[in-house]
Amino acid sequence: MKNKKRILTISLSVFIVVAIVFVVFFGIKSYNNKGKSGSDNQNAKDATMLQLITTPEKYDGEFVRVIGVSSYGFEKCCITLSKEDLKYSIGNSIWIELGENTGFFEELTQYNGEYVIVEGIFDKDDCGHLGQYCGSIKSINRYELWNSYLITHSMITQEKDKTYSYEITDYKGKILDYENNLRPRPERLCVDTDVVGISVQMGTGLSTNYAKFYDLETGEISKIFYYVIDVEDDCVVYADYRDGEHFIIVEDIFDKDQYYREYRLENVSPVVADFVVSGGFNRKGNINITYLSGDDYTETIYTIVMEPKGKAE
Repeated sequence: MKNKKRILTISLSVFIVVAIVFVVFFGIKSYNNKGKSGSDNQNAKDATMLQLITTPEKYDGEFVRVIGVSSYGFEKCCITLSKEDLKYSIGNSIWIELGENTGFFEELTQYNGEYVIVEGIFDKDDCGHLGQYCGSIKSINRYELWNSYLITHSMITQEKDKTYSYEITDYKGKILDYENNLRPRPERLCVDTDVVGISVQMGTGLSTNYAKFYDLETGEISKIFYYVIDVEDDCVVYADYRDGEHFIIVEDIFDKDQYYREYRLENVSPVVADFVVSGGFNRKGNINITYLSGDDYTETIYTIVMEPKGKAE
């Protein structure tokens, strides 16, 4: 009888020790996993857009977490490798299969052109609309702005009368700017880690927009730029018409003395407000401008080679 009690006591002790080890081990593992991921789902496998595009077989069927540039619209629901790939439709994109979650993504158009973090099942064989994408991500349970700290401080709100307002606050909560009664919806421009911009469209065409930029760290506010074509790093590209001449200006956002260059366009078509059709920084960091030239309004490409920063001319 004593032996049976002894055996029972030893067995119970061993069970308790094993149970404690089990709880501690998996508790530590869970804690470590939680610390490594900002996601609620700890089973997501981190991958880059480049990895999914170049080695899709390694991630086929896996629940992945990836960061890319968002594009949400009719027959074009995808994330893209970079903003340049999206702008010039280069094709380094992965289809986003919304499925039954479409209602959850009704506001996704506000993310267009911005980096998002996505979690879902990767399918290398489903290449989306017309088979033109590098696989697809399905069963999505996360689609969020990656640089949400910038978004938090640049709130765009739709009012009851269907107009829009925006409010910019710095990291300390101080209101830097506010504007309301806007239509259509203003566009948010995320420039870098601490700089955000707001672009407002007053009519149709590039010539009717204006933009301002804000450094959320220092509270610095730029001047108003009109006819904005593109912005990258610390430089804004915009068009200008004065004294009968048409120019493209490249200027430092906050300090003209740091960088300012202007380029005169030749033989611009007459009586055209939107003489610039499109334009922006290319993959090499230079600028391509497409404008209308001649009496027949020919689309002409003008390339600006960016110079090193220094004393402005």
